[in-house]
Amino acid sequence: MPRSRSGQRIRRCRWRRAELTANPRLLVSLSALQFVFFPIPIITLFWKDQIGMSITDIMVLQAVFGLAAVLCEFPSGYVADRVGYRTSLLIGAALWGAGWVLYAIGASFEAVMVAEITLGAGHAFISGADRALLWVSLERAGRSSLYTRWDSRLRAAAQTSEALTGAVGGWLYALSPRLPFWLQVPAAVMALGVVTTLREAPRSSSMERRSHLRRSLRILRFTLWHHARLRAAMALSVALGLATFVMVWLIQPYMQARGIPTAWFGLLWAAAHVWLVGVSLSTARVVAALGTRWVLLACCGLVALGYSGLAASTSAWGIAFYLCFMTVRGLQGPILITVMQKDAPDEDRASVLSIAALLFRLSFVIVGPPVGALVDRAGMQATLGLLAIVFTSTAAAALVMFSRAQGHARAASM
Repeated sequence: MPRSRSGQRIRRCRWRRAELTANPRLLVSLSALQFVFFPIPIITLFWKDQIGMSITDIMVLQAVFGLAAVLCEFPSGYVADRVGYRTSLLIGAALWGAGWVLYAIGASFEAVMVAEITLGAGHAFISGADRALLWVSLERAGRSSLYTRWDSRLRAAAQTSEALTGAVGGWLYALSPRLPFWLQVPAAVMALGVVTTLREAPRSSSMERRSHLRRSLRILRFTLWHHARLRAAMALSVALGLATFVMVWLIQPYMQARGIPTAWFGLLWAAAHVWLVGVSLSTARVVAALGTRWVLLACCGLVALGYSGLAASTSAWGIAFYLCFMTVRGLQGPILITVMQKDAPDEDRASVLSIAALLFRLSFVIVGPPVGALVDRAGMQATLGLLAIVFTSTAAAALVMFSRAQGHARAASM
């Protein structure tokens, strides 16, 4: 009898492991559906021409999105770790769909703000939980060494989806300014359907029973105070992420100022994301060939080159420098998330990743509106020149901190 029960447990364990092996592919599909972005290549034009916003208003709106994500980011990661990654993804997918419906019917700054808040909350519940579920699913299957490759696939699927849908965004906008937003709704419904097919990873048996508040404070102290490698990896992730994210919202008015026709916006956006797909898929090979530190140093250099090139160029061909930012996005994400996944405690993995996302969003809340105001008052060229200095210096300082933390860790293990 005991032997029979033991056999049943072994069969159940194998069955659960087989179920979890499907999660990585499903998460790739979810990533692709989450990044269906028909409106993205023309969204600043929609804000300016249909809603009547200035560049300052646009940056304030994105700061509101970031603030909504900040307020939900760590709580959502904590929910994911305590209740389940799949549950967090279900909540996020539902909010994501609701946000696009609100966007499609919104006709004022306030209505668009409500839509952004809903989308920000949805993004927060998905962010961290998807990567944590990917890590745990691979780990339970004995394939955690493949995480960087699978993370790159998630990013490649996302950018391919954004490229394909963005390519027709300008054409859809010309047909009807609301059409790109309405087409987001069925994609969000399909994403929710994919989440329902995911399988939850088993909870860690080492999870402590204690006050949620005390546990949350303990995770924050561990991540931001006691663990130097996590702290340094997060600082570098924020510095490089912020440098590229600010440019996402400036490139469309930049192209408009250079006289590029609106009909070309979608195709150029798609081309940039096809480039990003190639970079994301090659990240593991590039790191194996050059090493983590040299790749991250190159990312800092590309930030300087991208901003300086865009600031100095006066022709439409200057948008080629935007590929510098897409290269940084494709390289730094998989590298730094892999570092954080390795150092994060098993039972708090989604919480740690959510802290990283929270710091990034909070940084944009602080930086975004002043950048928008500077563009409105000093002009695009002067703003880009100043950002070249600020972001390059910040990224370089964060890289020094990251290199020292990694060096201390190696020395301590010898």
